[in-house]
Amino acid sequence: MRMAVILLGLIGAGSLQAAEPPLSLLAFYDASRLNDAAYQVAGHDYQASRQEEAIGRSGLLPQVGINSRYGHGGQFNKRSTPNASEDQYASDSVALTVSQPLYDKGRWASFEQAKARARLGEAQYEGAGQGLFDRVVQAYFDVAQVENELLLTSQQKASISGLAKQSRRLFDAGEGTITDMEEAQARLDTISAQEIELQARRRAALRKLAGRAGVEVSDIRPMQEQSPLTALLAPEEDLDYWMFKADQAAAELGVSRATIKVAEANLKLQKSGHYPTVALSGRVARVDQSDLNDLSQRQSTYYLGVVVDIPLYQGGGVSASSEKARSALESARSSYDTQLQQLTEDIEANYLGVVAGGEKIKALVTSVRSSQVALQSAEKGYQAGVRSTVEILDAQQRLYSAKRDLLDTRLAMLQSYVNLHTRTGQMTRAKLEKIQALF
Repeated sequence: MRMAVILLGLIGAGSLQAAEPPLSLLAFYDASRLNDAAYQVAGHDYQASRQEEAIGRSGLLPQVGINSRYGHGGQFNKRSTPNASEDQYASDSVALTVSQPLYDKGRWASFEQAKARARLGEAQYEGAGQGLFDRVVQAYFDVAQVENELLLTSQQKASISGLAKQSRRLFDAGEGTITDMEEAQARLDTISAQEIELQARRRAALRKLAGRAGVEVSDIRPMQEQSPLTALLAPEEDLDYWMFKADQAAAELGVSRATIKVAEANLKLQKSGHYPTVALSGRVARVDQSDLNDLSQRQSTYYLGVVVDIPLYQGGGVSASSEKARSALESARSSYDTQLQQLTEDIEANYLGVVAGGEKIKALVTSVRSSQVALQSAEKGYQAGVRSTVEILDAQQRLYSAKRDLLDTRLAMLQSYVNLHTRTGQMTRAKLEKIQALF
C-alpha cells in the first residue's frame, strides 16, 4: 500500500510538472516574433531590401570583364583547290574590357531609386513590427474576453442553479409558486446553452492563439478582478503630442514617404532617356590566328577612349513612360494625403478611447458595487417574502452584465492604448510589459 501511494504521488507530481503554465502576454509576443508568418515574411523582405542600395550603386562603378574565343574557321567557295586546307584557319583571342560611366542620368536615377526602395523596405519592416503588437494584443484579448464571459457565466449559472433548487424545494413544500420555479429553470437552461457556446468559442480562440505563436496553448493568464485605476497617459501626452509623434515616426507615413521617393526617382529615370550618356572605355586584347600550314599571326592591341551616346528618337516611348511615371507620382502623393487623414482620425479615436475608457471604468466600478447591493437587497426581500424569484434573477443579470461591461471596457481601453502607440510608431516591449501588469 505504501508503494502504491508513493507511485501515485510520483505520477501526480509528474503530471503537475508536465502541465503547461498559462501563457502570458509577453510570452505570446516573444513566441510570435519567432513564429508569426506575416512577421517572418516581412523580415525576409527587409533582408532583401537591404541589398537594393548596393545593386543601384553597382551601375555607377567600373564594369570590368574578360572575353575570350578559341576555335577554328574557314571559307566556302565553289572553286576546288589542290589543298583545301589553305582556306582553313585557327583563331584564338582574349580581351580585357573596362567601362566607367562619366555622365549617365539614368544610372544615377536608378541609384536614387534603389536607395528609396531600401528605405521603403526598412519602413515596411518597422510597420510590420508595430503591426505585430496589434495582432498579438488583439488575439490575446479575444481569448481573455471569451474567458471572462465564460467565468461570469459559470458563476451566474451556479447562482441560478442554487436559486432553482431552492424554488423547487419551496414549491414542493407548498410555500413557493410554480412561476418562480419555472422561471428559475428557464434562466438556468438559457445560461447553460450560453456556457456551451462560450466553451466552443474559447477552444477556437485558443487554437487561433496557438497558430500565431507556434506553440501549444491550453490557457492564458486570467484578468485581474480589480486593477489599479492609474492614468495610462501622462498629463503632457495630449492629442497634439500624439499627432507630433505620428508625424515623426508613424510607420504608415514612413512607407508613404518612401513610396513617393521611389516614384520621384522613377520619374527621373524615365526622363533620363532624353539625355546623352558619356563613358570612359578601355580594352586590351591579344589575337592569335594561324592556318593549317603553320602560318601564324599574333596581335596585341589596346584601346582607351570616350564613348558618347546621344539619343535622337525612340518612337515616343520615353515621353510616354515619363507621363506614366508622373501619374504614378501624383497617385503616391494623393495616397499619402489619404493615409494622413485616416491616421489622424485613428489617433484621435484611440486617444479618446484611452481617456474616456478610464472615466467609464470608474463609473462601471460604482455600477458593480450598486448592483451587488441591489442583489443583496433582493435576496433579503426574497427571504422575507416580499420579493420574487424573477426579481432576484433580474438583479443577478444586472450584476453580471455590469461586471462583463467593466472587464470589456478595460480590455478596450488597453487595446486603444496599444493602438495609439503602434499607429504613432511608439510601441515597444516595455510598453507591452506595462499592459501585462495592468491586465
